[in-house]
Amino acid sequence: MHALSSSWLHFRNLQPRRTEWSSGLNLLIGANGSGKTNILEAFHLLGGWGPFQGGSTLSTLLSWSQPDGTARIEGHFSGEEPLSVQALIRSRSSLRLDGKVTKASEIRARLPLLAFQPGDLALVEGSPSRRRAFLDRLCALLFPLYALRLFEYRRALRQRVCLLRQRRDATLTTKVLAPLGAWIWASRRSAVDLLRLGLEETGDLLPDVLDVELHRGGSVGLDEPERDFLEAIGRNAARERAIGRVFVGPQRDDLLLRSRGREAALFFSRGHRRRVAVALMLGAGWAVERRLRRKPILLLDEVTAELDERGRDRTFAVLQGSSWQVFAATAGGVAYEWPGSVWVIRQGEVMER
Repeated sequence: MHALSSSWLHFRNLQPRRTEWSSGLNLLIGANGSGKTNILEAFHLLGGWGPFQGGSTLSTLLSWSQPDGTARIEGHFSGEEPLSVQALIRSRSSLRLDGKVTKASEIRARLPLLAFQPGDLALVEGSPSRRRAFLDRLCALLFPLYALRLFEYRRALRQRVCLLRQRRDATLTTKVLAPLGAWIWASRRSAVDLLRLGLEETGDLLPDVLDVELHRGGSVGLDEPERDFLEAIGRNAARERAIGRVFVGPQRDDLLLRSRGREAALFFSRGHRRRVAVALMLGAGWAVERRLRRKPILLLDEVTAELDERGRDRTFAVLQGSSWQVFAATAGGVAYEWPGSVWVIRQGEVMER
């Protein structure tokens, strides 16, 4: 898929305008606060993902000149099928697909969009929660029910923790958590399998071999996910009651990254860790294309800023070979040759260079 054009009204600092985009690589340049990230966020909303910052209130998305009004974002897309998507933002937000109100999951299934922000460059050495968030974004695209099942699992998990801390019997929550947790484990395992295949498409962007494996949180090593979950819960029951915490389940998963038997965070230099992180992002794109049979749109916010010249060249080569549409944002000018269209953003106004 690719965006033919987009427009916005009363959205953050962006000036009302309809912009026709290149179907290939689009680079957004401008000073901090100029509106580059706002353009990426506009596409993020159209793709059914919501604001970049999960805790942001919808009112923060409105233009300062219209704080009590309605923001509207519209995009027209082509590729595997023509789509017209509109996001209306007021006290609540709503999505319309070809003029009809729709759910975010429906948009994500038909308009696969992957966004990566500067923090994702720490995928290798960062905390397990960062890698879980990466997996969750990928799974939400690959499996339409994933976001709902994850929400239901987290709600049941909060109930279990509450009961444990009140020293009450939490047995009934196991009946809810086990099938949901097993389903999430199976989905994540499938996503990691596809991610491995996607990494093969990144060529020599990877500085060395990379082994990727899903580590189930609290697993006792049984192959069948639900049996594994139930057995692990049983073994940890006394510990859970004593401490009031849950030690088994997807909330404790990690994406293990190794190279030649050593942890990638220890094996690779900082520069090489950044290349591995970018390779994981691009590998996710290939995983989405393989599963959905649709080319994803990538939103990249400053993700090449910490790459050396060799890493940037290889990233650009992979992106060009993928035929994906890319929107990449970077502050100020660029000291390298961008193999695509360049757009200058000044005080919310978009101009092609």
